[in-house]
Amino acid sequence: KEVGDKFGAGELILPFVLQSAETMKKAVSQLENYLEKAEGSTKGTVVLATVYGDVHDIGKNLVNTILTNNGYTVHDLGKQVPISTIIEAAVEHNATAIGLSALLVSTSKQMPLCVQELHHKGYSFPVMIGGAAINPAYAHRALYPEEGTPYAPGVFYAKDAFEGLSIMDKIVVPESLEELKNATLERAQRTLNAPSRQSFMNTADANDTARSETRIVDPPTPPFWGVKELRDIPLRDIWPHMDTKTLFRLHWGGKGVQGEDWDKLLNDEFLPRLARMEEEAEQTGWLEPRVRYGYFPCASEKNDLIIYDPENQDVEIERFTFPRQPARERLCLADYFLPVSDGRKDVVAFQVVTMSEHATERTEAAQARGDYTESYFCHGLSVSAAEGLAEYVHQMTRAELGIGEETGKRYSWGYPSCPDLEHHPIVDRLLDMGKIGVQVTEQYMFMPEQTTAAVVVPHPDAKYFALLRAGGKLTDPVQPESAAD
Repeated sequence: KEVGDKFGAGELILPFVLQSAETMKKAVSQLENYLEKAEGSTKGTVVLATVYGDVHDIGKNLVNTILTNNGYTVHDLGKQVPISTIIEAAVEHNATAIGLSALLVSTSKQMPLCVQELHHKGYSFPVMIGGAAINPAYAHRALYPEEGTPYAPGVFYAKDAFEGLSIMDKIVVPESLEELKNATLERAQRTLNAPSRQSFMNTADANDTARSETRIVDPPTPPFWGVKELRDIPLRDIWPHMDTKTLFRLHWGGKGVQGEDWDKLLNDEFLPRLARMEEEAEQTGWLEPRVRYGYFPCASEKNDLIIYDPENQDVEIERFTFPRQPARERLCLADYFLPVSDGRKDVVAFQVVTMSEHATERTEAAQARGDYTESYFCHGLSVSAAEGLAEYVHQMTRAELGIGEETGKRYSWGYPSCPDLEHHPIVDRLLDMGKIGVQVTEQYMFMPEQTTAAVVVPHPDAKYFALLRAGGKLTDPVQPESAAD
């Protein structure tokens, strides 16, 4: 409880929470040898899953750890779990509750679908939902599988693992559960009765095709047409391109630590650990950089970017349709390339990079043996290394095209300027990602998780822009160069 309170108050960072969990697990395993335990003794049973299409499970793993260490039986179904499998497991294990996790908006849609299925089949499992894409308002809407009819057992939002524990502690006490359900229902009704606000532009609404005033420039000359593969990239060449601020603050949980506490954390924990892990990765190869990238002739037509066959540049082989800003400069990625009417072909680069399945295997193995802290740090480093590799390749393409080190931009799908993950299969067809072990899931995500793909735009005026709305106005761009993937 003290660890949870300190974490909630920002006095303890996540890696130290995980160390506490490891210590508790080991202590309990020792004590169990001397204590009698009643058969079937448990505070409750939770079926836990990352929803279908989502390959991220760091948050779910933490929930598993915290609940298990506090007396709950957890059946962790893993990631990319179909709704039918979740419900079958809940029935099989007579679950006290179901816990659902999702990182992305696109995959979080599985949560209300699961609630709808539970409702229609008459099940009575309370549902906890959480993840980066989830907020209380989303949970309030998911509570209503039918208009005006809430899911009676309840849908509860947990902002982190410790709030999940608090919710479970209420669910297992009938009186507390009723209070929780009533309070949640009251908040949900306020949410649903509040005036609706359009918080973002759906890409389908951004279909104006009139070209912006982006200037037309002469295209650079690519060193080759088609695709190349890179494997033997030394890790020491990637480290300088890695954004350690994002690694330490986001992936390693240092966000919110300031002043002397930050200096101590950085110098005593993060920097020494990073040096050790980088050296080990170089020696053991658990991070294995793999790249496929290439240059393609192209031209724009309204909001479309047409990709031509490198061997027969009159033949269209693929086409991307990008959304356009509905206001301000009315930018669209297609505008950064020569229009078809120009008669010339422009050049576009695509890249996919991965740190390979070995990174996932190492992270999952550490989690399975109870080394939660090691798993957390390994996952964070592997994700940051993939982002560093993407920047390494981007700088290489800039050099090969003979443009400046800061010229052009790299856009990854899922970000405001380039939001449609449905484009990933097109990139796969162009680059043949399977040759470096990368697969695109049915929900358009990459496996291994430590993978990024991007379109490289060499236009000197290229910049990041958003389709998001705030109070009726477009927001500022939210995709900095260092976080392009």
